[in-house]
Formats: sequence, C-alpha cells, structure tokens
Amino acid sequence: MNNSWNELLSFFNMQTDPFSRDIDTEHLLRLPSIVDALTGLDFFCARRGIGILSGKSGCGKSCLLRILSGTLPTGLYRPVYLCHASVSLGEFYSHIAVSFNLQPGGRRATLFRAIKDHVTQLSRTEKIHPILIIDEAHALSNSILAELRQLANFYYDSETCLSILLSGQDELLHRLRLSFLEPLANSITTTVIVKPLSQDETASYLEERLKQAGARPDIFTPPAVRAIHNIAHGIMRSVNTIASAGLVKAWRVKSNQVESEFITTTQGENL
Repeated sequence: MNNSWNELLSFFNMQTDPFSRDIDTEHLLRLPSIVDALTGLDFFCARRGIGILSGKSGCGKSCLLRILSGTLPTGLYRPVYLCHASVSLGEFYSHIAVSFNLQPGGRRATLFRAIKDHVTQLSRTEKIHPILIIDEAHALSNSILAELRQLANFYYDSETCLSILLSGQDELLHRLRLSFLEPLANSITTTVIVKPLSQDETASYLEERLKQAGARPDIFTPPAVRAIHNIAHGIMRSVNTIASAGLVKAWRVKSNQVESEFITTTQGENL
C-alpha cells in the first residue's frame, strides 16, 4: 500500500501528501473566509468573555483554533484546550483541573473553587488571561452549558478573569435558543461563523496545497475544480477527501492532470 502511494507522489512530483491533515499552521492558506474568522477570534480575545465559533463539520474550525492558540502572545494569554465533550459535569471539571495542572480529585464544588482560585491568580498576580477552548461543544450536555456561565462569573460579574470559547457545529447555536440556556446566551460577547469556501477560494486552496507538496499547481483542471467545489459544497475537509480520490484516479490511468470526470466517477464509486 505504501509503495503505491509513493508511486503516486512520484508520478505527480510531490514530496508530501498535499491534502494531509498534518499541516503546520504557518502553511495554512489565509483565504478571505479564514481571515474573516480569525479577525472575529482576535476581537473575541480582546473583548474577552464567552465566545462561539460555529460552522459545519469539516469547515476548518480546528485549524482556526490551532492558528489562534499558536499566535496568542504567551506572556498575555494561556489557551487551554478541551475536547472531552461527552462527559458528566463532574468529569468535565476534572478535565479542566488537569488542563490547569491541578489535582483532578475531590467533589465538584471543591474542583470549582480550585479552578476559580487558580484562574484568579493567573489573571491578577501573573497578569495572564486564560482562555478555555472547548472543541465539539455542540456535544456538551445542557447541564454543562448552563454551568459555564457560573464558571466565567468572577466577583459579582465585575471581572473577566477567564474567557471561554465554545467551538462546535451549527447545532450549538440552535441549542442556545432554549430558555434553559438563556443566561448563557445573554453572556455571549462574540459569535464567529465559519463559512464554506467560495469557488475561487476552493481553487486557491487546491493550488496552494499542491505547491506546498512540490507539485504543479494546475494538476486539477478548471472543470475538475468546479466539480470538487460543487460536490464538497465548499467544506474544506470534503475538498481534501475528494481531491485525494481524484489524484488516485488520475494516477491509475496515468493522466498528469485530474479531469472533471475523474471527480464525478470517483464520487459515484464511493456512493
């Protein structure tokens, strides 16, 4: 299997997999939709509080979180990443405690106080603002979502010692309309919506990923690019998957370009 993949890379003069998930944030193309989302995240960090990063699965939210965490000044911010969404409230606090290098044991009230005290020390004594980043937040239980408002409340709501960024699919925004979660919804300071790529952005994205892999940027014909965009609906992860399948199809027939029929027939085979 590895020999076949190496043959494909050699055939297209590629040094690496152009559509791998393993890509440095500095190599991520700053497309207009990505830049807009990053601008919104910068605004959230400056304004602080509780923020939402929402978008369809595979639209690039995790990439945005990686960029955000990698670009925050370490002397001013401390990003803490959590992706354990399907847990109980007690387990949730234990995960937060571990992320802050605190002891995870004890009752929920004890953990709550330990986290609040630690965050207060970071903010007041060390002048570092922690940002709790919760990925897959649409999978959090209602009890955990309701608790977040209390976790971010410091000194009669007069200080913002901790910011919380909830990253999740569009379902998260729908759930915040529930009356049960109205206090949390009213506390949201910033909402960032990650939009699908436009057709021009899809074309730029494909070209840049190919160039980074050492290949020609025009391997995908314009009709093939349009086909990829239409099938993927501008969702970055789907673009990667479809483009990779197109490369395999072109390699099998020894074509140095990926034609539109390679994209459509490949999708038909995968149905």
